[in-house]
Amino acid sequence: MRRPSRRLIAIACLVLGLGVGAAAQVVAPLPGPPLYDGVPLDEPYVYLAPPPGASGGAQGASATLALENGTSPLVAIATPETVPQAQIFAAPGSLTLPPGTTSLSASITPVPPPGEPAEGHISGNVYRLSVTNQAGVAVTAPAAAQVSVVMRAADSQLINGVVARFANGSWQPLETAPAGLGGTFLTVVTEFGDFAVLAPSGGTGESGSPGAPTEPGAPTESAGTGAPTTGPTPAPSPSPTSEAPPTIDIVAAAGLAIIVVLAIAAYAVRRASRREAQADARRRRR
Repeated sequence: MRRPSRRLIAIACLVLGLGVGAAAQVVAPLPGPPLYDGVPLDEPYVYLAPPPGASGGAQGASATLALENGTSPLVAIATPETVPQAQIFAAPGSLTLPPGTTSLSASITPVPPPGEPAEGHISGNVYRLSVTNQAGVAVTAPAAAQVSVVMRAADSQLINGVVARFANGSWQPLETAPAGLGGTFLTVVTEFGDFAVLAPSGGTGESGSPGAPTEPGAPTESAGTGAPTTGPTPAPSPSPTSEAPPTIDIVAAAGLAIIVVLAIAAYAVRRASRREAQADARRRRR
């Protein structure tokens, strides 16, 4: 008996693989395509003045940038951690340049806190963000330019942090949005200065130690409202009127799908074998 060629084997494997995938979708259907978003990074925070057990040696970043056609160039600098702790982004032409500007200097520097916030606490370092011209004159930006500052909190689980700028002797909270990774936040700025992430009271403090533990079921305050809430709520039990999943129907459909796919694969292999036999016969006649 003639052995099937590699081409036939490949066709059979391809059809069988499609069948297995179809059967898997029938048995456990997905609401949408799976998302492979990589492995989340949870790099330890690097402090300027580390608390006990934390990492020290926070670093900054700097760059000197030439103008492009008389306007500001792309400004994109970040601290050197795998997940940067402070970043500046400004699109080309988005900065307002002082007269006589020929180049720009951008820098990010960790500094001691110039003061404590009236509410909450600073999560992580304070960073001095600066963009100046060659003479040291500060550069600004219109709000429409969407010049952005991204800050990372020391607590990677923080979800309600606020980026704030220290001005006129106090911390001024800015409109803030999450920036994707846990504990990372973005704000749009019109001028630079000292920035930090502020966390509400009761979370991870600047020292990295958690707030007072809460007894299970004891009243706590919900962030931002002050309203008392209870501890973890047990999951609701299934309603007695809810229908059980049609397991038997699903298994039967999966079995039928596999049988159909295998039949198609067998037919494709037989048909390809017939064509190859006919081609061999024609070659022999020649």
